[in-house]
Amino acid sequence: MTRNATEALPIRFRFASRNDSGATDDLASTLQARLRVIVLVMVAILVAFMLLFTVRLRELSGDAYTSMQAGRFWFGVTIPPFALIAWWLRRSRPRSVARLRWVEVVLIISLCAIVVAWMAGDFPSLVPVIDKAPLDLGLSQAASMSLLIVAYGLLIPNRWQRTAWMIAFMLGAVALIDAFNLSQFQIPTSIAVTYLGAQWSFLLASTAYAVFGAYRIETATTVARDALRLGQYVLVEQLGSGGMGEVYRAEHRLLRRPCAIKLIRPEHAGNSDALRRFEREVQTTATLTHPNTIAIYDYGITDDGTFYYVMEYLPGITLEELVTRDGPMDAPRAIHVLRQIAGALQEAHSAGLTHRDIKPGNVMLGERGGIPDVAKLLDFGLVIAHNADGDSISGGTGVTTQAGMVLGTPAYMSPEQCAGDQTPGPASDLYSLGALGYFLVTGRSPFEGRAPLQMMLAHLGETQPSVRALRPELPAALDVILQRCLAKEPSERYESAREFEHAAAQVLASSQEPTSVP
Repeated sequence: MTRNATEALPIRFRFASRNDSGATDDLASTLQARLRVIVLVMVAILVAFMLLFTVRLRELSGDAYTSMQAGRFWFGVTIPPFALIAWWLRRSRPRSVARLRWVEVVLIISLCAIVVAWMAGDFPSLVPVIDKAPLDLGLSQAASMSLLIVAYGLLIPNRWQRTAWMIAFMLGAVALIDAFNLSQFQIPTSIAVTYLGAQWSFLLASTAYAVFGAYRIETATTVARDALRLGQYVLVEQLGSGGMGEVYRAEHRLLRRPCAIKLIRPEHAGNSDALRRFEREVQTTATLTHPNTIAIYDYGITDDGTFYYVMEYLPGITLEELVTRDGPMDAPRAIHVLRQIAGALQEAHSAGLTHRDIKPGNVMLGERGGIPDVAKLLDFGLVIAHNADGDSISGGTGVTTQAGMVLGTPAYMSPEQCAGDQTPGPASDLYSLGALGYFLVTGRSPFEGRAPLQMMLAHLGETQPSVRALRPELPAALDVILQRCLAKEPSERYESAREFEHAAAQVLASSQEPTSVP
C-alpha cells in the first residue's frame, strides 16, 4: 500500500462488471439447476402422456387410434434426448455459461416446436365449433404457449432484453401457425378477429409479465450481487463472525485468487482514531513474513466506515475443530504445532505487535505445498502495538477497546488481560500459548466448564490442574514448559517466544525429563 499510514482515506465500493468471475460462476450454477429442473419436468410430462396414450389406445379404433398411436410414438422418440440432456446437466458436473446457453436455446426451440405442433394438430378439431366460441377457443389455444413464455421469463436467468428476443421467437412461431391455420380453413373474418384477439391478448399479457419479471429478477440479482462486492473482491460466503465483525471467503474478480476478508464494523471499532490505529497495525502486520503467519494482501475503509482487510484463504481445519473431532493430540504433534505458532509470535513480537487472542479457533492446520500439519496464526484483529519494553504505543486505551470492555477469549486470556490491562505485552501471548497447548494435549482449556467471569477469576488466582493429572502418559517435560507459560506473573514466563520454541524443541528431541525448568 502506498497511502500514508496516518491518512485513513475512504475506499469506495466499486462494483465489478457483469463479466466478473464470481457473477459468472453464480450464473452458471443457477442456469444449470433451472435447466435441469425444466428438463426433468418435461421428461415426466412426456412419460405421463405416453402412458396415458397407451391406456387410451385400448378404447379407440380407426383414425383416432392411428392418430393417438402416432402421438405415442413421437412421445417415445422425444423422451430419450431430453433424458440425455438431463443427465448432461447433472449437478456433479458444472458446465460453462456458453454451453448452458446453447442448451437453453435448443430446449426452448424444442418446447416451442412441441407446443406449435400441438396447436397445429388441434386446430382442425376446433374448426366446426369455432364460430360458437371463438373467444374461449382463442384463450385455450394460447394457454400452452403463454405458460412456456412465463416459465421462461421467470425461471431462466437472463437480461430482460435477451428474454424479450427469445419470447419474440416464440410469438413468431405462433403467428406463422395462425396464418397457416386461418388461411387453410378459410375462417370468416369476424370469427378470426375474435379468435386472434383473445389468443394474442393472452400471449401479449404473458409476454409483458415475463419480460417485466425478468427485469425485476435481474435488478434484484444485480443489487444482491453488488452488495457482496468490496472493491476488487467478490464476497462468496460467510466463514464466521465474532464480536469484532465477520469473515468471508472471497475472490479477486480479476486474478480469481481465493482469499478471506474480515469486515470490522464502525460500531465495533470505536471512533475514527481507533480505525486509524487499526490501519497502522494492519500495515505493520502485512509486513510479517513468517510462514506460520497468515498473509495480508490488502485493506481499506468503506464509505460507511467499515474497515476491512484481505487475507490469504486457508483451506483446512482449526485446532478447535480438530481436537473436538479427533480428541487430544499426542505430545510430538502438539509440540510441533506449538513451535510453529511460537515462531510466528516471535516475528510479531519483534515487530512490536501483541496478538491478544491466541486460541484454538485462531490457528488453522492444513497442508501447504505438500507438507502436512502446517499451522497458520489467524486473526490479528485484536493486535496491539508495543515498544521494545512491552509498553503500548497505540495510544489511548487500546486499539479496539471501548470503555468498560475486556477483549479476548476468557478460556485463554492471560491474568493481566483478565485484570483489565488494555495494553498487555508479549508475555500475555505466551500465557495464551500455554493455554492453547494445554487444550491440544488434554482436549480442554485450563479452567473448562466455568462461566466466562469464573474463568477470568481462575486465571487471576487459581492454579490449573497438571496436564499429566489428566493424561499421565504425557512427558513431564511438556507439563513443565506449559506450566511455565501459565505462570500468573509475566516475569515468571519465558522471556520470549523464541525461548519457548527452543525449550519445546528440547522436549521433542529428548525423552528424558528435565531436572529444571528449560
